[in-house]
Amino acid sequence: MSFEALRARLASNIEASFGPFDPLLLEALRVVPRERFVRATDRVHSAADTPLALDDSGLATISAPHAYMLSYRLLALGPGDRLVELGTGSGYGAALASFVVGARGHVTTVEIDPQLAAIARSLLAPLTNVVNVHGDAMSSTPMWRDARKVVCTFAIDDVPHSWLEALPEGGVLVAPVSTRDVRAPNQALVRVEKTGDMIRTSEHGAMRYVKNRSPQTM
Repeated sequence: MSFEALRARLASNIEASFGPFDPLLLEALRVVPRERFVRATDRVHSAADTPLALDDSGLATISAPHAYMLSYRLLALGPGDRLVELGTGSGYGAALASFVVGARGHVTTVEIDPQLAAIARSLLAPLTNVVNVHGDAMSSTPMWRDARKVVCTFAIDDVPHSWLEALPEGGVLVAPVSTRDVRAPNQALVRVEKTGDMIRTSEHGAMRYVKNRSPQTM
């Protein structure tokens, strides 16, 4: 079976298991070649709905495709949006977002690991609506500018106050946040929306992401 056919089956399976999704999100899954964003030895597994390691240490992964879909659904990501992605990895999430926001939208993506940032820069180079930055996401707020949607792809203990301050009126942020239950350590996918002086936070199920690699504290 071709990669195209495998991606189409992947999209159908994710819709059946986690849907409904906006058709544009599912089309991104079908069109964006995940096999280009995984290590060569993992290309055979690229259409599986599972995270795959991007280095031998396991400190960096390309997330399971459904994880991107869940986050983008919570953001209501769509054409014309300006998105900031915190944690580029190899660039797959940014490539999906690039397809969804389209030519009128924009994606800024930030990666702390220099080797991954270089890989992502090469893979994302054809996408004119994406800017790839090597830097620490914890101090990335000056890059957010007019972005109204932010997605974090690594686990954090709490949403930093600086992120909440930088989020604009009506802005939405989605991030995996570690729970406090030491008996069953886990992460919850958290949606944060800023309306006036109000911060509304809601949890949307358990997730499993790699930990924050920044030396900076919250």
